[in-house]
Amino acid sequence: MIKLIASDLDGTLVNNQKNFAPDFYEILKQLKKQGIEFVIASGRSQYGIAKKLKYCTEDITYISDNGGYIKGKNIEKIILPLSKEQALSTVEECLAIPEAQVIMCAKNISYFISPNPKYIPEITKYYTDYKIIDDYKKVEEQILKIAVYDPISAKENSYKQVNDKLNKELRAVVSSYDWMDIMNKNLNKGYALKILQTHLGITKDETMVFGDFNNDIEMLKEAKYSYAMENSNDEVKKAANFVAPSNDNFGVAKVIKEQVLEKE
Repeated sequence: MIKLIASDLDGTLVNNQKNFAPDFYEILKQLKKQGIEFVIASGRSQYGIAKKLKYCTEDITYISDNGGYIKGKNIEKIILPLSKEQALSTVEECLAIPEAQVIMCAKNISYFISPNPKYIPEITKYYTDYKIIDDYKKVEEQILKIAVYDPISAKENSYKQVNDKLNKELRAVVSSYDWMDIMNKNLNKGYALKILQTHLGITKDETMVFGDFNNDIEMLKEAKYSYAMENSNDEVKKAANFVAPSNDNFGVAKVIKEQVLEKE
């Protein structure tokens, strides 16, 4: 019996126009009625996830910042944040990358470091509560991760330039064509999901997961019912046990209805 469903957001739960399935909120109501936990696990911040939702936010647990923060009805936890030294050295390396827009992600706000104004509309699609700063050394909050928006290519440009220069306790993860996150090397969505499963007393065999990109791979491995989206790359599909219809066909909603709600 499924007791927990976790889904990535962009490229998975929403379509390419960033819309939920027309019956998404009705599905949430049915899951709540059956006592099934629903989790959105995203590279976005928790406040960004909350603003994307119209309502039912109290019924959803967030795993935000690629595993850096969990927020739910009975749990709130920052996981493996960067030390101040790690954050500052990482920002310095990233600012040297041509065209890279660097963001320091804290729990309740993000800091855009001397951004190019033409990229702000794209960045604010994902980081809605922010402050523009020049002196990043004055930031005092705990930093969950460093996010990099790279209009050239996160994989081919930013990742290649910075990965070998990072503090040995950190790693870079490409989360989409133009986004990269830098965080604790042991941190990922799967690590956070495992903490949540333990907290709720839910096993892998009782868990269903959906993802579409490489930053979802560890999370897919924490569920028996793991689904890569049809729009995923081959590496993600290899990590999953099943394939769901694409995000533009609202594959998450279809699978939940067919494999969970209708069966129950």
